[in-house]
Amino acid sequence: MPDFRNLIATQDSPFVTNLKAAGAIVIGRTNTPEFSFRGTTDNPLHGRTFNPWNDWASAGGSSGGASSAVMSGMGAIAHGNDIGGSLRFPSTCTGAATVKPGLGRTPAYNGSQAAERGILSQLTSTQGVICREVRDVRLAMQCAIKYTPLEPWQVDMPWDGPVHDGPIKVGFTQETYGCEMHPAIQDALNVAQEALTDAGYIVEEIDVPNMLEIGNEALRTLFGETKALTGDIIRKHGSAEFNTYFDHCYDIAPPYEGDELLAAYARRLSYIREWLLVLDRYPLVLTPFLLQPTFAHARDYEGREGAEDIMLKGFYSYSMNFMGLPAGNVSANFNNGLPVGVQLVGRRFREDMILDACEAIETLVGVMANRLFEIYG
Repeated sequence: MPDFRNLIATQDSPFVTNLKAAGAIVIGRTNTPEFSFRGTTDNPLHGRTFNPWNDWASAGGSSGGASSAVMSGMGAIAHGNDIGGSLRFPSTCTGAATVKPGLGRTPAYNGSQAAERGILSQLTSTQGVICREVRDVRLAMQCAIKYTPLEPWQVDMPWDGPVHDGPIKVGFTQETYGCEMHPAIQDALNVAQEALTDAGYIVEEIDVPNMLEIGNEALRTLFGETKALTGDIIRKHGSAEFNTYFDHCYDIAPPYEGDELLAAYARRLSYIREWLLVLDRYPLVLTPFLLQPTFAHARDYEGREGAEDIMLKGFYSYSMNFMGLPAGNVSANFNNGLPVGVQLVGRRFREDMILDACEAIETLVGVMANRLFEIYG
């Protein structure tokens, strides 16, 4: 009788194994911030990752190293994961393309982990890729989703879903819930709306569930689980600057604890239900991603205001993780020489439909990496 526990513990990451089996060649590892918990990429061990467009801007995080490597031409596909925006933040900052897979789409098993992750991390963190253009994201994802029994949440589903009957309706929201939205974001949404309409989609402005409320619930629940399971480790091994930042995050979104945390887990289902009703009528929803263009490299370390500017106002990002919904990002505009991204949310297991819409926007706007290479050679 084989020792299944030992067999499981010695397995490589199935996500990476799937890519290698399809012919991918691993050439290196890329940089992330401390504990992968920032919207920019810097750490005391390896230092700062630069945005390839200029040395002022953030490369995003936590997969900032992955995004910068792809956009600067080091490789065609970069692996990253997303528990609150870690694929989409860096893609938006650098002009790359990505889709955050929904719950159950890709394997997330890590054979080197010392213990299983908390339940919210299991439900919200997904493995994905960052690429220079949408077609590469599609190709990589088609390879990466191969089923493995090592990942209990994964569902063995084909990449392409059923063909939609008639024009696809896209819901469109630009609601900010009282937060200020930069004009460049508004312009990007308008361009994306135009591109989708030109491509044959029917775009209608709609009301969606309160994203600021869902985002706040997502943060408080995530911080509650983090504080309970890894809080001591962060305090012990995190830098002084990082711990100060984390104090600001806890102040902005106080962690749920005890019965409050359990109740928040339960409320999560109602938010998912509300969004599934929206997606039943509109298979895709176009939203802002961030309410501002690419920010300065260390904006989140500029006191409580800086942390709030990145953390609190990213509610269109981490709310999608909280609900386990797939969401893609693609650039739709330029502001001061930097790309500006938008987000497309889709039905569960319809990452294919999301990328089709992203490609329609990319066709109108152009591949950002091509513009980057033209400028800097």
